[in-house]
Order: sequence, then C-alpha cells, then structure tokens
Amino acid sequence: MTETKPKRLGLPRVFALSTLAFPLAGIGLPVGVYLSPFYADELGLGVALTGLLFMLMRIWDLAIDPFIGSLVDRFNSRYGRARPWIVASVPILMVSAYFVYLPPREGVTASYFVFWMIVFYLGATALQISRNAWVSDVAVDYDDRSRHFVVIEVASILSVLFLLLLPVFITWKGGEGGDRFAQVGAMGWALIIALPVTAVLACAFVPDPPRISNGRDDHKLSISMLRKALENPLLRTVLLLEVMVGISISVTSSLYLFVAESVFGLSDLQASLLLVVFFLSSVVGLPFWMAIAQRTEKHKAICAAVLMSASSFAFYLVVAQFPSFWSFAAAAVMNGFAFTAPLVIGRSMTADIAEEEVSRTGVNRAGLYFGLNASAYKLGASVAIGVAYLLVGLVAGYEAGAENSPQAVQGLLIIFCVLPTLFYIATYFIIRKYPLDRKMQAEIAAKLEARIVKT
Repeated sequence: MTETKPKRLGLPRVFALSTLAFPLAGIGLPVGVYLSPFYADELGLGVALTGLLFMLMRIWDLAIDPFIGSLVDRFNSRYGRARPWIVASVPILMVSAYFVYLPPREGVTASYFVFWMIVFYLGATALQISRNAWVSDVAVDYDDRSRHFVVIEVASILSVLFLLLLPVFITWKGGEGGDRFAQVGAMGWALIIALPVTAVLACAFVPDPPRISNGRDDHKLSISMLRKALENPLLRTVLLLEVMVGISISVTSSLYLFVAESVFGLSDLQASLLLVVFFLSSVVGLPFWMAIAQRTEKHKAICAAVLMSASSFAFYLVVAQFPSFWSFAAAAVMNGFAFTAPLVIGRSMTADIAEEEVSRTGVNRAGLYFGLNASAYKLGASVAIGVAYLLVGLVAGYEAGAENSPQAVQGLLIIFCVLPTLFYIATYFIIRKYPLDRKMQAEIAAKLEARIVKT
C-alpha cells in the first residue's frame, strides 16, 4: 500500500473536529477556576489540602499521558486510529464528570475526590491526546496546523464563554439555585451532554487517515523511547514552554476568584462577568498573534505574547491600588489578549516536530509527542496549583471563606502577580532561539513529498 499525505480539509470538517473543544473546555476551565475553590471552600477540604490533592492528581495524570500517547501511535483499526479512542473516552468522562461536578453536599472526603479525579483525568487524557494526534494526521503543512489549532482554540474559547455564562445566569436567577453547587453542577451537566454529541460530529464527518510512517518501530512505551524523544532538542524546547506556560496559567486560574473577591471586592456575578470579558479579549487577540506567526515565525509570536502577559501582571499590581470592577476589567483585558497564544502556537509546533521526525526516521510518534506535551503542561499546572495554594494558605495566611487581614490579602495579590510574571519571562528566554522555522519546515515538507512511503 502507498500512503499519501491527506488533502487540506474544508472548513466544515475542521469545524466538526473542533467541536471536541467543548467538552475539553469543560474539563480545563472549571477545574482551575471553579472546582479548586469549590472543593476547598463549599466542600470543606481547605485551601492547603485541596491544593496538595490537585497537585498529586495532576502528577498522576501527567504520568499516564506518554503511555496513552504511545497507545494511540500503536493503535490502528478499520474505524481509524483516533476515532476508537474518542468513542472510548466518552462514557468514562460522562460517569466521572457526574461525580466530580455534582458531589453530595455533605460527606465528601479526600478519598472520594482522589478516586473520581483519577477516573476523570484518565478519560480526559484519552480524549485530548487522540484529538491532537488526529489534528497532526489531517493537517498538511506549517500554516495548516496553525489553522486547525486556531479554529479549535476559538471553539474552545466560545465554549468557555458559554460555561462562564452558566454561573452568571444562575447567580442572576438567585435563590437556592444561585449557590456554587448549582454553578458547578450546571457546568457538569453541560459537559455530560456535550460529550456524545461532539464525538458523533467529529467521528462522522472527519477522515481518520492512515499514519504517514514507514519506520520499523512498534511504539511500545519504554524508558529508551522516552529518552530518545527527550534527546530531541526541538521537543525539549516545546516541553519547557508547556511547563512554564502551564505554571503561569494555572496560578492565574486557581487564584482568580480569590483575587477578584478579596482584593477587588467583586461579587460572584461580577467575577463571572469579568471572566467572560477576559476570554472575549482572548478571542480578539488570537487572530492578531496568528497574523504575527504567519508573517514572521511561530516562536517570535510566542515571545511577543509572553512578554505582554508578563507586563499584564505588573498592571494588576498597579490597578489593585484602586480596587473596583473597572480597574480589574482593564487588567483582565490586557491579560486575556495574550492568554491563549503560547499554547495554541505551541501545539502547532509539536505537530511540526512530529513531521520533522517522520522526515528523518520514517517513524510517526505524534501520539507520544502530544502525550509528552500534555504531561509537560500538566506538570506545570499541578505544581502551580499546589505551590500557589500552599503559599497562599501557609505563607500569606489567606483562608478561603474567612475574614482575612490586609496583610493576607496583600500576600495573595503578590503571589498572584509575581509567580506568573517570573515564568512568562523564563518562557521568553527558552523559546526566543527556536530553530524550526518556516524555511526549515518547507525543506522537511519537500523531502516528504519526494519520498514514496511504502508499507
């Protein structure tokens, strides 16, 4: 059999694949912004314990990512390589989402949290890695990968906005339906309903092509395979990018509600409205960063975005001296404008790296690479939530749901601003000399086009 690279997909099929962003958005945003304070405060686990448990769960989660990625690389069936993983993840996520997002009001223990989060993250990992590897298989070149991930990110942000409007509506409705249990529960039901619908759309309308690979490699996960992957300097750079950005984003999301309420004096409704503003700013900013990437290079766009993100946290410190809805909104708009760019472009770069390896070795390890990519981000996110909550609880002395001293609130603000700033600046120095540029990718593509791959 002769394998050829797939043709560029039309927008309707790209949109069909991008619908999987809805349940993945439901997995990402509520965990950082709503679930962590929900379990810490309403369910009574406390800030320090919740932070520690989230950190431990994410460490377990990131450990299974390369394993799932290698399974995706090895798997093939008459139904495709990615589709079976998408279908298998749906029931796992539906059941676990029910118990994670709709827990009983009393009696939730650390063991309850740990068990259901393990199952939840297992399903989420299978869905996310297989979706990203699917994108790598159907995208055809340097800019087409960006196109796919941009459409996916726009769909993700729109999904996030919908989810954010749920607590706004519930809070506006008031009464017994306006508490945090109802807000988180509504997000859970949205995730449960969306999972089968989006899986059907993607699997029915998006082709699942054979892997472009002729290398003799069984893709079994091993220490030597991981070592070989991590010896790739291109992949190491992108993984460091994921760790740094994961830390920055997770510190921001996990402390957002605390800062909005305690530093700026916002209500739940106001905080939720400003999250909508934040992500609308991200939607507006994404085409700007993509234009920079297309006119220059992907890594140059990331450099500009992370420097803007770092500057936005200095702005938070300034406007916190005049706490109000509008001062917080101004900083949120600036922060949101650059928020998604490093991750979206970074995922596109991972697909470029997978193609580069195919050109050198004939082996396609897109699943493994996206698994390592997800592990790196989750490593940063798990460390961020754990360390941020521990610092806020043990060093700053801030307590969720309690009357806090001005010193504790100031400590919360400093941690919220300083930690992301440091890691965004580190990201700039990591990525600024990244060598896989447009010219190099064109040479890789020409080499692949000139070679007939036979299996």
